[in-house]
Amino acid sequence: MRTRVFSFLAAVILLFCACGTETPSRDHIPLLQDRLYRLQVAVAAMNASAIDSLLSLQILEVDQSSDSLLNFVYGPAGGFDFQRFGNYEIFFTDDRARIDCFVMDSTGRQDRPITLTYVFEHDMWLLKSFEKGKDIIDSVEG
Repeated sequence: MRTRVFSFLAAVILLFCACGTETPSRDHIPLLQDRLYRLQVAVAAMNASAIDSLLSLQILEVDQSSDSLLNFVYGPAGGFDFQRFGNYEIFFTDDRARIDCFVMDSTGRQDRPITLTYVFEHDMWLLKSFEKGKDIIDSVEG
């Protein structure tokens, strides 16, 4: 009887300890990939209302919007080409995510890095902010 009680208590303690080290669900990866694809399609179409549907209200707190994202991607005068967000890496927890990628033109060059920050709210991933990502040269120099 003591052995069973001890085994039960040991199992409960191990279970309790393991709960703190749980990793985020990998189910978020395809959801984040879909969000990036939807954003890419909306940006390629220059469709501000489609972009707005992918944004968190928190983006307004950092003075960003669909217009500022389009301005970032296409340049202040609209002279940059855009084909896709390429060569992306996704980092995430259960409620926050960061996607590092490149704003790519038809040549596929990786000289315009962007970091997209997402939050999981209302059961979906929404873009919270974006910023210029680190250039490879920037990361080597400092």
